[in-house]
Amino acid sequence: MYFLKFAETKQLFEIFNKNNIEARFVGGCVRDALCGIATNDFDIAVDCEVNKLRTILEKAQVNIIKIDIKYFSVTVIINNRKFEITSLRKDTKCDGRQCCVSRISDFEQDAMRRDFTINALYVDQFGQLFDYFDGQKDLENNTIRFIGEPYERIKEDYLRIFRYYRFCAKYGDLSNKYTDVIKSLSHNVSKLPIERVQSELINILHYKNNVQIIKSMIKDNVIKANIDLYERMVNIYPNSKTALKLYILFSKDSLFNIFKLPKRYKLIIKEYLKYENEPLIYVAYKTSLEIQQDIIVIKHLKHNEPITHVIKKEFLAFPITYKDICDTIPHPGKLLKDCERWWILNDFIPSKDECLTYIKTQFSKKVTHF
Repeated sequence: MYFLKFAETKQLFEIFNKNNIEARFVGGCVRDALCGIATNDFDIAVDCEVNKLRTILEKAQVNIIKIDIKYFSVTVIINNRKFEITSLRKDTKCDGRQCCVSRISDFEQDAMRRDFTINALYVDQFGQLFDYFDGQKDLENNTIRFIGEPYERIKEDYLRIFRYYRFCAKYGDLSNKYTDVIKSLSHNVSKLPIERVQSELINILHYKNNVQIIKSMIKDNVIKANIDLYERMVNIYPNSKTALKLYILFSKDSLFNIFKLPKRYKLIIKEYLKYENEPLIYVAYKTSLEIQQDIIVIKHLKHNEPITHVIKKEFLAFPITYKDICDTIPHPGKLLKDCERWWILNDFIPSKDECLTYIKTQFSKKVTHF
């Protein structure tokens, strides 16, 4: 396990050993290391009460950046490397969104509260692997298997439905062994914080077999999405960015009224909405190369327009500005935009005088109308 060789790991375990604290790395970092995948997500389970742990770490002058007493967790940073250190615990009362936990001193019992066998793998400072539920074998066979009774484990935390699909996407397990269980509980996903749900969905979209996974999610009544358009897009544009995938998969209402997307996604999606129905020459002039590429795909998928080559920006500058007309026409902003559009759609040919004439004519029509 490569992370056992970190100087920061050795520093932490020196502290644990000095204070007679048994500690083991657990979960994703162990799972990924067994698969030869590097990660920056390091979780350590310790047999130590959280307040005592905090005191010990503070005394050792370890930089603590977060303390979650409710879940017995302390997050530290050493030399820009982050570790989340959590006391052994078991779940008590669960409502499908969160659980109350109680302190324990048994690693196997701590493993029993974890969702999947491949996430209940522990390794100590000497590299000894502790595998209580044959998680390593499941990992080798690309098998995603719940620990314990699937129905009960999902009822504890409905986000496990999405986590199940994410791990299926990551490891290629497309079996239907939990379909009936998931279908029977799928109506409960509406109780989950949308931020957690969309985070899982976005992660799923990054994997190569995401189309098959999304189809399963739709079939199991977990999400509603436009899979036909999406599958076509993946076939012609497999490296599309996340914002485009979301735009094709989900409705405008879902993206803006249900999801709580990061600002960077919203800005891109608003560009799609703004330019989807515009002529490509106008899109090319007004947007970035990346947006133009995406709009070409959107037009092909949603409006049956042929895939065309990207139009490079080698255009003249719009020949008039706000200052050219503000003295004669009040509030000319919209007219200026209309004229620019007219100029673009006429292949950038109209001169400055012709553009001014166009604006005056449009303004006259507006005045006459009122």
